Amino acid sequence: MSSSHWRRDEPQFYRFLGLPREQLTGPQVIDGLTGALLSRDTHSDSQTYLVELLPGWRHGEAGFEASLELFVLRGDLRCADEKVGPSGYVQLAQGCGGGELRSEHGALALLFWNPNLPAFPPPYTRNRTLKVTELQWRQSVPNSHGIMHKPLRLPDPHGDGYEGGPGGHLRLEYMAPGMATPFEHNHHECWEELFLLEGDIFIADEGVMGPGSAVSHPQEWWHGPFATHRGCVFLVHTDAPMGVPWGIRAYPFQTEICDAYLNEADWDAPIQHAPWAALPWKRFQETAEFKTWQKTQAAEEWGHKVGRGTASAFRASWKRTVR
Repeated sequence: MSSSHWRRDEPQFYRFLGLPREQLTGPQVIDGLTGALLSRDTHSDSQTYLVELLPGWRHGEAGFEASLELFVLRGDLRCADEKVGPSGYVQLAQGCGGGELRSEHGALALLFWNPNLPAFPPPYTRNRTLKVTELQWRQSVPNSHGIMHKPLRLPDPHGDGYEGGPGGHLRLEYMAPGMATPFEHNHHECWEELFLLEGDIFIADEGVMGPGSAVSHPQEWWHGPFATHRGCVFLVHTDAPMGVPWGIRAYPFQTEICDAYLNEADWDAPIQHAPWAALPWKRFQETAEFKTWQKTQAAEEWGHKVGRGTASAFRASWKRTVR
């Protein structure tokens, strides 16, 4: 496991549930907890953690420094009078008064800490506690029933040319078995991280994701094609609205590589996290045609608008003042 898996200015592919856990230091809410840093923007100081909350844990969050969000993987979490279990979500939005958090029996959670997160003004942005099981699925792609999401960071506009609010979105996503996007794409406007909770995701040139896998892509980084054999449920987090349609380009054997995964992946074994080098479908990259394409400008890893080392700085230029 690379010690720099947390960097947001480079693409990452790792098992977030397999990371070594240690005593954390940083924002007061995590200080002294056991867990792992999953990602950090060195410009804005936005951070994502996997945290373990011990039975009886309590924390009073003032809400001045950052927006705080937690998604419960296991256990229980209470904010004020609202209690949630696995798949529960708590948001204490910056500048909205804070609140007290506590866990009776302990919990394992994903924690998102975002200083100066651009947001709609109150009361549209406010403190929230959501039970994901009570939320309705929304269609993510027009005229496609196989990709749906439940928005957690609200409001979450889903409109003409954009996805998510000023500070990006946090969504629970579902993709049906057999879905595929046989092309490479990038996001001109945002960085993204994805945490797979169930199922499988195949991403060419990165690997197969199983439950507990994570992947992140900087702004302008080309990624894909991708497919899911058994279907999947995952949490996706961005730091700015995601523009649609995505930037798209052709990839040699783009249909063949997705079809090969969908037709050759087994059904009789648990899904395992596997890097690209360990997979049989890398054979498509060993052809003369693919190697020729790799030498062309069309195969460059980054897009033209931003590029390596500047994506996070661009996103961190979006600020808001909290009084």
